[in-house]
Amino acid sequence: MQNKFESINIGKYVADISDDYELCNTELKKEYMRLNIEIINAVMRSITGYAGSFGTGYPFYALKENFEGELPIIDEQIRYNNELRECSLKSNRSCWYCYDCLKNVGSIMPDLKQWCKPCTYMDDGLKPRKIINRLPDIDMWMIVEDDKFEKAKDKLLDRFNKLGLYTSDVDPVRTIEELDEVVNDLKDGIMPSKYLPIDVHIVTKSELMLAMDRTFKAVLYDIKNPYVPMLPLSLRKKWQHDDTAYNFAFDFLFSLTPFDWDEDIMNELIYMRGKIANKSDIDLEEMILNISGDSVKRRFETDVLKLVFKERTNSWRK
Repeated sequence: MQNKFESINIGKYVADISDDYELCNTELKKEYMRLNIEIINAVMRSITGYAGSFGTGYPFYALKENFEGELPIIDEQIRYNNELRECSLKSNRSCWYCYDCLKNVGSIMPDLKQWCKPCTYMDDGLKPRKIINRLPDIDMWMIVEDDKFEKAKDKLLDRFNKLGLYTSDVDPVRTIEELDEVVNDLKDGIMPSKYLPIDVHIVTKSELMLAMDRTFKAVLYDIKNPYVPMLPLSLRKKWQHDDTAYNFAFDFLFSLTPFDWDEDIMNELIYMRGKIANKSDIDLEEMILNISGDSVKRRFETDVLKLVFKERTNSWRK
């Protein structure tokens, strides 16, 4: 019997999982995400050279820094998922060929983009990287003392593996199947036993300080489109530098949530935020929209997200 995820309807099935996760805005889901974040932080905290960590993306931009507030339902995520459904509907294939490929040789693929990009057996919109991009994960950054970086990254990966914390790239089929279980548990009011996929980056303390300083100067001097490229070591199947840099200025303003920062970098963060917050709410909102992609601009049409951003930056003024 064919596994449903082998079907060319893979786009629909994954979009359904993502929709259900988005629509399940319960306290249980919030607690589940908090537990995932605490486990990741506990692993990072156990590594020699740890100088703190921070979260970016969802759920950090959707909640206050103390994790208070109700999870908003973001219409843009539903619209985004509908694009994936359309890819399945428009396909003239009989099945999702990637399923067998991933099952048979997924463990030896060096990188999903590198391996899948030239493949002619699948619609571009249904390649594994585009499929798993629709699924939730936890985006966390670890800060490491400069002289401990090399040993820290190897130890961190080893401890994640021992705890069963993986990125989506390691086994996309397993990721889809496990998130299907997670969503069904949440809908049934059960705390899931499986973890969310991790999206982890690691930076030295000096790298972070430099990025913060560049962001501070760009924003403070009224640059309308602050761009501070940052190319951290990111965990995919292994540690690698991605081919596209992050705009650290965007993450700094929109969602950066610190944990356990060393006193010197925390003091710098508080000082910088205080100065940046002297700008008006309108100026800050205009700036974040100027440096956002189209998807984030549409997310910002959600009134709750506008309010959370305003409350976030207002807290910097205190």
